[in-house]
Amino acid sequence: MPTRYIVHRGDETLTVTLTEEGNGYRIELDGQSVHVDCRSVEDSPTRSLIIDGSSYETATMPSRDGLDVYVSGDVFQVRVTDELWARAEGAAGAAESGREEIVSPMPGSVVRIAVEMGQKVNPGDTVAVVEAMKMQNDLAAVRGGRVEEIRVQPGDVVDQGTVLVVLGEDEKTGEAGS
Repeated sequence: MPTRYIVHRGDETLTVTLTEEGNGYRIELDGQSVHVDCRSVEDSPTRSLIIDGSSYETATMPSRDGLDVYVSGDVFQVRVTDELWARAEGAAGAAESGREEIVSPMPGSVVRIAVEMGQKVNPGDTVAVVEAMKMQNDLAAVRGGRVEEIRVQPGDVVDQGTVLVVLGEDEKTGEAGS
């Protein structure tokens, strides 16, 4: 089943449709179609791609504003959305209160916790730093609020999806991130 994405890179916006096909994907980029042979590198987030007979090593890592895409030594910063994600972003932006759990988007090692218990955190503030593949990734609050829980310490090794920090409502205003 095809999946459609919108990819933002700087001022450029591309529509990308992916369809699984054999050992790879049929990718349509703004109407142009190409087959991409794709293999995962064992025990690594790296993928080996063959596109039109040319070989590329790629990896993606979450960044503060989207994804860093590594292609044969070059880094491209992109933001990718699909219909489901766009709805989720809308719901998160509309939320006025509640908890926010900051989770590790990948397995790695906690380098730093940038907040303290009870501290007020604004949307976009760095809450923790996780290192994966020798790259440090800042993890930021989406909504903000007050730090209710810190579940890890620097040096801890975490899995993808591990809750690192929990934010609650700002007690002084009764709102998250105010």
